Amino acid sequence: MPTAQVEKEVTVTTIARDPVTHLEQYLAYYVSRLEPGYAVLVTGGWGSGKTHQVTAALPTSHAFYVSLFGLNSPEEIEGQIFAAMYPGKAAIQRIAEKVDGISLNIPVWGPIGTGGLSSALANIFIKNEVNTSKPLILDDLERSTVDIKILLGLINRFVEHRKCRVVVIAHDSKIVQDFMEAKEKVFGQTLVVEPNVKEAFAAFVAKFARADEPPQLNALRSEILSIFRQSDTDSLRILRHVVEDFGRLTAVLEERHLSNQAAMSELVRLFSACAIEVRQGRLNRDGLTSRSERLIYHRINGENREGPPSPIVDSSLRYPSVDMSSALLQDGVLIEMLIEGRFVTEHIRQSIDSSAYFLMEADAQPWLLVSDFDKLDDDVVDDALKRMEEQFVNREILESGEFLHVVALKMMMAFRRLSKATVSDVKKAALSYIDELLAQDRLPPRPAGFRWFESFDGSSAGVSYWVTEDYQDDFREVFNYLVDARGKALDKRLPGLTPGLLEVVRTDGRKFFEKVCYSRNGTIEFEDVPILSLIAVKDFVDAWIASPKTGWHWISNALKERSKAAPQYPELHPEISWYPKVANEMQARARANTGLARFRIERAIGKLGLPKPPPHKRRPKAPAPPAA
Repeated sequence: MPTAQVEKEVTVTTIARDPVTHLEQYLAYYVSRLEPGYAVLVTGGWGSGKTHQVTAALPTSHAFYVSLFGLNSPEEIEGQIFAAMYPGKAAIQRIAEKVDGISLNIPVWGPIGTGGLSSALANIFIKNEVNTSKPLILDDLERSTVDIKILLGLINRFVEHRKCRVVVIAHDSKIVQDFMEAKEKVFGQTLVVEPNVKEAFAAFVAKFARADEPPQLNALRSEILSIFRQSDTDSLRILRHVVEDFGRLTAVLEERHLSNQAAMSELVRLFSACAIEVRQGRLNRDGLTSRSERLIYHRINGENREGPPSPIVDSSLRYPSVDMSSALLQDGVLIEMLIEGRFVTEHIRQSIDSSAYFLMEADAQPWLLVSDFDKLDDDVVDDALKRMEEQFVNREILESGEFLHVVALKMMMAFRRLSKATVSDVKKAALSYIDELLAQDRLPPRPAGFRWFESFDGSSAGVSYWVTEDYQDDFREVFNYLVDARGKALDKRLPGLTPGLLEVVRTDGRKFFEKVCYSRNGTIEFEDVPILSLIAVKDFVDAWIASPKTGWHWISNALKERSKAAPQYPELHPEISWYPKVANEMQARARANTGLARFRIERAIGKLGLPKPPPHKRRPKAPAPPAA
């Protein structure tokens, strides 16, 4: 069969727009050449927008674009190049007819004849069926599993033998170094892309702007660009994420927030800086915790401290126009947004409303005004400090987080010699405060849960405690003492709770299960509270026997699951000896019954999963007196 030929297209190509950057200027020159005899390598920093800039200058209307991502063989790469050059099914059919009658079967377009793609392509490329009318762009060089030497050989064949103009984009600087010597034979020019930040930023804003957003957001977004330029990063991917996340943040704010220009300027700077640092891997959950205290500690101690400074210190030095210690967005809120990806409306608004910009002095807790002393007038702070001291002396503060905030502030002032007390004095006063509340039954008992104290461990109301390394041991001693005292407060109240729990056993077995074991509703009132050990065994069994029979299954399962968990948790150890006593009492009740009633109780005992109590031994009958 005669060799098929396709008329070779010769076209002078231009880029899609007037060249502005050095990349566009060189690409305009390169693609205007018919047979340059070399390929162009485009590289640059991670996320610097290489693909965007190249495809903006050479879109699909001006070039054949192929991503090498996931391509595992030269045949697959050639197949994708062929598909880019001849995208239409009709065009593929025409080429197939010219290749000695070989048919193609391409999943993307459906079956065309019965042949395979790779063998057809081999003949196509051998016979010079390559479209050189437009340059070829090969992206993601480092993301193909094909050996780099084979890749370079493939590129070289397209350049030297097929007379193609080839632009290759590599996103990994390491791979460029790996083939430095070999690349000089293939690439006649290497272009290092500099990110076009201004253009990219405008594109991101246009993409994520909302149709109904307030007009002042445009001015606020300009702050993002300013902070990004200070960040020592050129990743446009990070800039894109920051613009998108800023939209999520501002979407939950109210007009009264957005209209406060000073507050919003501080907010966008703080948020942008922290978001960039997190995405760059320079700040994590720990780095966002206790920002203010760590920065204050560094400013006071400077180079005298042991060990390297906290990452938040390095971040603050990177952004001279940002107050990285600002509580406008509290630590917990920043962690929710930037680490967990959750933008909780209630938490964000509460954080902003607690700042000096929106705080209503008459309604604010005194400790919150005192902690924000550097942004409030002296008379406001002095009055708040006076009220805070009165609350402490009069034992008015009952909530644990508020109490610990006050203790932390008093320790800070004592350490800085801003008061007559020492840190040790504050600690002793705090311990005495806890003892008095406990003795007066005014200290809140601890709730159930093995980690119940996490709600005020390290921070409360979204604000970290003002604690530095200088007195953190003293503060932790107060914290632990408070946790222990709240446990004692619960112990004092438990006996009064047993009648209510017995009544639940007597009336609703399933509800009893939910109070002492895990269930679908997720709430366990007595999860780690050893209340069962305080109930007399006889009283419990009386309530069980009297309860509706439909609930017996739940009571048995509750005791079974609870007895299995008790050995693993010290808080429940007092109950361990209680369960066998219940089983023994139930066994006695079984012996006192007959028929199905007895069988029902025995089955309930079996469901407890406890070692069976020893069988009851009847006394042997006294021997009959000898016959007279």
